[in-house]
Amino acid sequence: MSRSVFIILSLFSLVCYGQTRESFDIATYQVPQGWKKETTDYAVSFTKVNNTSRSWCRMTIYKSIASQGDPITDFTNEWNALISKNYPDAITPQPETETEDGWTSKSGVSKFKFNNEESYALLSTITGYNIEISMVVLMNSQEFMGGVEIFLKSIDLKKPAVQSGTVVTAPPSTNNTTNTVPASGVVVTNAVGKQGISISTTNFDDGWVAQPFADYCRVTKGNITVLLHYSFRITDELRDSYTMEALIFDRYILPRYTISNLKQFQNEPYTYNKVYFYEADAVEKATGKRCHIGFRMIAASGIEYCIEIISPSANEFYKVFPKQENVEAMLNYNKFAVTAADLVGKWEESTSSGIDMYNVNTGAYAGMNTSSSASTFVFNANNTYNSNHKGAFGMVGNMKFYDQKYNGKMTVTTWDLTLTNRFEGKTDVFWAQFEAVRGGKILHLRDKSASGITYSLVKMN
Repeated sequence: MSRSVFIILSLFSLVCYGQTRESFDIATYQVPQGWKKETTDYAVSFTKVNNTSRSWCRMTIYKSIASQGDPITDFTNEWNALISKNYPDAITPQPETETEDGWTSKSGVSKFKFNNEESYALLSTITGYNIEISMVVLMNSQEFMGGVEIFLKSIDLKKPAVQSGTVVTAPPSTNNTTNTVPASGVVVTNAVGKQGISISTTNFDDGWVAQPFADYCRVTKGNITVLLHYSFRITDELRDSYTMEALIFDRYILPRYTISNLKQFQNEPYTYNKVYFYEADAVEKATGKRCHIGFRMIAASGIEYCIEIISPSANEFYKVFPKQENVEAMLNYNKFAVTAADLVGKWEESTSSGIDMYNVNTGAYAGMNTSSSASTFVFNANNTYNSNHKGAFGMVGNMKFYDQKYNGKMTVTTWDLTLTNRFEGKTDVFWAQFEAVRGGKILHLRDKSASGITYSLVKMN
């Protein structure tokens, strides 16, 4: 694959008259025809698939974030966060550089395996005016290179308003975590990252204080700091690894600490729900500060959650976390209050499940029982809303369908969302909270009068 194709193209904006143009964050671009669009709170993507040749391509523009002050650092951080984390076999490339009009781009491409097929990952980061923005292209064939080139050439960036003499920096951190770039794997930074949450500090009744950062939710109490690293998808490469948990530990911990007295939690023989937990005495490489760290990994539905605990000593650790249940409970502290302004927009969720049925007497296959649902909420700036809930359930071939629409007024308080004119005209009151995730937030709603009715919604625009 020609390297020249991957020199950053967005610096040389190509204005395509007569073509539809859209904007996302600070980027304006020509909408590629015939590509499927997906928009979230933190990215916009375009996907195209050729079912005959089994070729595919996905182009993504990620929301701009605060720059670390150096284009190569921004590129390496983003490569580890967006590429290496999902495709560990993609070797970090030596990026090519272009500079124009206050922007500096770094672009590189690497091969990786996806479904046992050779694929390509391109990352272009553009740094300037104290921010950086990233574009990622994933493909398994050069078939779509023409469309990729047209799309990248069409991108134009808006210069942000910059306060004179101001450089965006991270707030003080009790654990002194610094920007750390492993040779491969994940990146952990203390960069500012409110994730679009206006009320970005939560003071819990038991003394814990939570704040969202770019790569984790930080929870502190006294001299204990807990980093709730944002979850990530368990890839086939990780799943096939015999020591997946040790591999994840190495990527998060070893680049940032020099460790000793490493211990692994010993599960009872034949335990089904195993606990994956490491602890060690450590020295922070960036500061020389001594500490004791604990690292717990929890997998659920193909998603990995990682909890990092930093304490002054092992004794201090065990005072606060005498049991593993206390460690796991920390996942409950990634929660933040909602505001009406943060809700404005379109939010969606979709779920599905199925189970194969067999006759208990004959063992013969009896079909599949399945269910699926999708919910959409639109919250408006004038304190009104509308929602649509549709789905299907039952045995395949004899399924029942539903499609329900509501609209009314909404009232938002710190932890509650009240919606009028719901089922049979009733008013529903939901517990409402945000969960911080990388690049954005998830809105969780739970009906106070029917706790089984819950929604986990992602903002689409």
